[in-house]
Amino acid sequence: MRGSDLDGPQSVIIGGRSIGMSTTTKASIQLPADLPMGIHDLRFVGRYGVSNPRVFEISALDTVESPGTNTTPDKAQKVALNSVVQGCFKSAFPHWFTLDLKKGQHLTATFDGTRFDTRTELVGVLSAPTGRELARLRDGVLTFTSPADATYRLCFNDLMFRAGDDYGYRITLASKAPPAPVAGKPGPPRPVQIGQTLKDVFLPHGLMHSFDLAFKTGDRFIIEVHSHDLGHPSDPHLVIENLKQDAAGKETLTPQAEIADAPAISPAPSINLPNRDPSYAYTAKADGVFRLTLLDNFNTTEPFELRILKDAPIPAPIIALNAIYSGTTTKTAEIGSANVLRGGITALEVIAPNRNAFSEPIELKTGGLPAGVTCLGGFIGRGQSLGYIAFQAAADAPAGAGILDGIPQSLFVSFALPDMTRGYTQYRTTGAPVLGVSTQTAPAFIQTEKTDIFEVATDAKLEIALKVTRHADFTEALKLKALGLIDIAKAPDADIPAKAAAGKLTLDVKALKLAPGDYGFILQGPAKMKIRRGVEELNAAEASAKKAAEAQVAAKKQLDTANADASPKKAELVKVATVALKTADTAKAAADKLVKDLAAKSVAKDATFIVCSNPIRIRVKEVAKK
Repeated sequence: MRGSDLDGPQSVIIGGRSIGMSTTTKASIQLPADLPMGIHDLRFVGRYGVSNPRVFEISALDTVESPGTNTTPDKAQKVALNSVVQGCFKSAFPHWFTLDLKKGQHLTATFDGTRFDTRTELVGVLSAPTGRELARLRDGVLTFTSPADATYRLCFNDLMFRAGDDYGYRITLASKAPPAPVAGKPGPPRPVQIGQTLKDVFLPHGLMHSFDLAFKTGDRFIIEVHSHDLGHPSDPHLVIENLKQDAAGKETLTPQAEIADAPAISPAPSINLPNRDPSYAYTAKADGVFRLTLLDNFNTTEPFELRILKDAPIPAPIIALNAIYSGTTTKTAEIGSANVLRGGITALEVIAPNRNAFSEPIELKTGGLPAGVTCLGGFIGRGQSLGYIAFQAAADAPAGAGILDGIPQSLFVSFALPDMTRGYTQYRTTGAPVLGVSTQTAPAFIQTEKTDIFEVATDAKLEIALKVTRHADFTEALKLKALGLIDIAKAPDADIPAKAAAGKLTLDVKALKLAPGDYGFILQGPAKMKIRRGVEELNAAEASAKKAAEAQVAAKKQLDTANADASPKKAELVKVATVALKTADTAKAAADKLVKDLAAKSVAKDATFIVCSNPIRIRVKEVAKK
């Protein structure tokens, strides 16, 4: 394994199960026999908590490893249908392969780089023996049907010809036929009812589906189109018009709404989560009919689902993100992991997509916690789509990890950048979040003096008193930003002076333009503190060195006793004692060297941590009428 903070290995988490391990240098892990075919995540658990996941695939197909020397057509590697080709670009040269196909045989080559935790933006070309290009990888898929028996060439490279360990690939070469083209002409409008879900595929060439939705006075419903969030490279476009018919059957359409994307997440999350699926909520003030017109802006023939919901889904779909501190410069960012330090609090950002005015408040809670950790909960207000769920670790919480239940999906940083102006941070979605415990002590424990709901009028200011319990080595000032209340750029700060054990947050509700209602948020900010790594190993090495020194003293005494012996066995005793002393000297030297090396590694260094407060709830009320 490669990476930082891999000390004190305990286990790996695969398929929702923990498998013990004792080393990070090289370990063989027995996979559960019932682990199904497909893509799985692996997480490392050690002294400093749980790592981000890395993906692997269990496949029934043969895997062919590219040697990396196949960088020219004459060195192409032979591959076959129904296999998986994987490799890593160690240089800026492409990788070449040859593939035999019979007349009429189909090839479908697929690559999903984001899902496989690689930076590679793969370019692929299939060419004839003459070198003429026949097919190209588009959106991660290359399809081809052989017109004759022949040997074809496959060439793959990164778009920018980048190289290194982060630029790998895994390509499935399947014999399945490409999907048949979708023919079609738009038919007459189809009736659709409230409470119905209709599944279909987009029509090609900008052709449109149309549906008629009848409703009665007082009906409340939500129109949703799902395609992009189902994993398809589509961009649905929904037009809603009011339909009227006269006695002669002549139709009149008047615009109601035109939606190209999902509702904006409010307040804005710390990262951009694109969602191209439209959603529209409506309360009918009179009987009527909507004409719904649907097409794909990308002109694909991808599947979609048209859902006419009576109410917002319960439970609401939610996605958890690791804590991200966004208060640094534009060049760098502190990216947190889903770990809580002993005696501290951490939080996960939680997003509920497709929220609207009908959406009820969400109380955030979860189980599956690691030992020594308490869930402090969280809150997403009515119609809002972002909140924070917080966790507190006891001062003696053991290292470990737990798979959190109640949150079905999570998003994590798969690749961070030292310079955000020269690239982009890469994220990937996976299943339920995993929370780890680090045996390091948090720089500070921050909590409000009261845990009740704070009430304030829309034209008033609210002061919230804070208590700060500091780590013995942490004395610096803290600047904490209120997250989850309004967008980060406009969020108020709480300043806590250096060495202070108390502080306060002042909310000017009028200036923040908070509408009446309930809000939930946390305070979050950076804390810099000197830490020492590998202290446990150093302590163990010092104990071993002490024993080695004692053994050396004992060996010297043994040799002195042998030299003073006057019996006929003196020579033999001296010989044995001399060997024992030499062994003890060697062991003592090795132990001293290990202590010296570990001491050099465990020198105190500055580290920046993300600290969070307990969740805070406020209730904004209308100004009392005089």
